[in-house]
Amino acid sequence: MNRYQLLIRSGLILYWILLFTATHIPLKKGTIPQGTDVPLHFIAYAGLAFLLTWWLSLKWDRLTVKRLLLIFAGVSLFGVMDELLQGIPVLQREPSIKDWIADTTGALLGMTLFLLVSKSLHSISSRFQQKPDESD
Repeated sequence: MNRYQLLIRSGLILYWILLFTATHIPLKKGTIPQGTDVPLHFIAYAGLAFLLTWWLSLKWDRLTVKRLLLIFAGVSLFGVMDELLQGIPVLQREPSIKDWIADTTGALLGMTLFLLVSKSLHSISSRFQQKPDESD
């Protein structure tokens, strides 16, 4: 694994840990402004799917439809697990089908955004991997 892959993987792991932690911290009513929970799920899972697709695109020779479906299913299942775990009474959180739908549609957006910018990201990766002498 080169430095670029390590950087993307580290970012993905950190993001995933922060996402999991943020969705399982007990919250008092009114902590999050009313009506922002679903959009936050959408954005958070779009970020997760983007980073996961990016990292896996560096590991796999190419992203096939089958592989993209696996990423989509994996992120969606993580959303299911996330919502089910929020039902643990100690967490004082409530699972929500709306949140899971936001997670899943956010995953679709994140993957789509990655596919739209993937050529630019791969050109950055090739520049990142150049040795200082090669840039001149």
